[in-house]
Amino acid sequence: MKNKIKILRILIVMCAGIFYHSCTGILDEKPDKALITPTTVAELWAMLDNNLQVMNQEPSQLDPSSDDVLILDSRLATLDEDLIRLYTWSPEPINTALNTDWSRPYEQVLFANVVLSELENFPSIEKNQQDWKALKGSALFYRAYAFFSLARSFCLGYNSATADNTPGLVLRLEPAIDLPLGRSTLKQTFDQILEDLENSLPLLNTQAPAKTRPSKAASYALLSRVYLYMGDFERSLSASNSALSIKNTLLDYNTVSASPARPFVGKLDEVIFYSELTLRTYYFFSAGSAVAPELIEKYDPNDLRLSLFYSNRAGFKAFRGQYSYLLNPFGGLAVDELLLNKAECLARIGKDSEAMTVLNELLIKRYKTGTFKEMKGLEQGVLLQKILDERRKELVLRGIRWGDIKRLNLQGESIELSRMVNGSEIRLPVNDPRYALEIPREEIDRSGIVQNPR
Repeated sequence: MKNKIKILRILIVMCAGIFYHSCTGILDEKPDKALITPTTVAELWAMLDNNLQVMNQEPSQLDPSSDDVLILDSRLATLDEDLIRLYTWSPEPINTALNTDWSRPYEQVLFANVVLSELENFPSIEKNQQDWKALKGSALFYRAYAFFSLARSFCLGYNSATADNTPGLVLRLEPAIDLPLGRSTLKQTFDQILEDLENSLPLLNTQAPAKTRPSKAASYALLSRVYLYMGDFERSLSASNSALSIKNTLLDYNTVSASPARPFVGKLDEVIFYSELTLRTYYFFSAGSAVAPELIEKYDPNDLRLSLFYSNRAGFKAFRGQYSYLLNPFGGLAVDELLLNKAECLARIGKDSEAMTVLNELLIKRYKTGTFKEMKGLEQGVLLQKILDERRKELVLRGIRWGDIKRLNLQGESIELSRMVNGSEIRLPVNDPRYALEIPREEIDRSGIVQNPR
């Protein structure tokens, strides 16, 4: 009983009392380490299993910044200034709207760093036990996941030619929160993400007992996502294959009923690692917001995603197809994304026939039985565009599209975004500095780190 009380006290203090940003200034006094630091494997697991308050959550502001979301003028007028600036790609400073998107991943980094630090105090005999190894591997995975979530939001896209001179993240690698640190370079940021993931692989269990816990399959899947974002197609392909060799269950959408309000509740067979986007009702559930009609037009009438992913709302389509337990959008790792990663990588390295086979494997389970015609003999350019279209249609509102636009524009796709707002067109040019979301002004004022340019 005393142990349970201690764990509860640890979690309450850490969740309620520590709002962890990149640099000191938030706390006037560092909390007593003896009060908040767990010391047993069970207590350390309890920190990482705190998925409802801290872990297994990620930024949600990326989707409304992308071209997948439409917010009508009537709804936009009811939002606060920060949310309007975000949707309209305004160069004006953001005050509070991104605070959770910035602070929550850094809370996860803190939790991971506490675990990693405390694990080093264990005797050698315990360090050889699999539970200790899996715990360390999980902490490394969570830190990498958090850093990558932040990088996709608050850094420019990864260009290997300029990454050494592009601002990255504040890389906190130990639990001390009173060490003033500046921003790393983008290369240093991604080197750290990759190092954490590679170090996690020999430690993690092949598959986890719960989808909310990291696993070897999840680490490979995240490596595939990160390498694809970096434009390293060979390594992304290798990581995809490694993940799929462990977990390759693909849900046949013909077995999913469109009758429930949320068709995929309880049908998470494809999910490898479960994570949710922090809920933002103004673009997800509220009247006056919808999925962009231009995206809806890409679906074939026999494509089951059209009925399973969307419902009708005031002449538009509202998204309801999240792979989640309840309401929040899903942003984790799943087999469908891995197949799309693999198909794109194969196409980009000239293995067109193999790429079509992988894409066919996915789509035959997305179309009404007997209606899908397998793709054959597509030319490279046509095939790649088909894969990218299917990627957008499959991974809608998972927090992925904004990062895809950034990486694709660096690869020459020239995706220029535009919106009509109150009768005027606004545009976001290719590779504009605003693709790195502005760090909350509150954080800049507190820590003095460099703001993203506008």
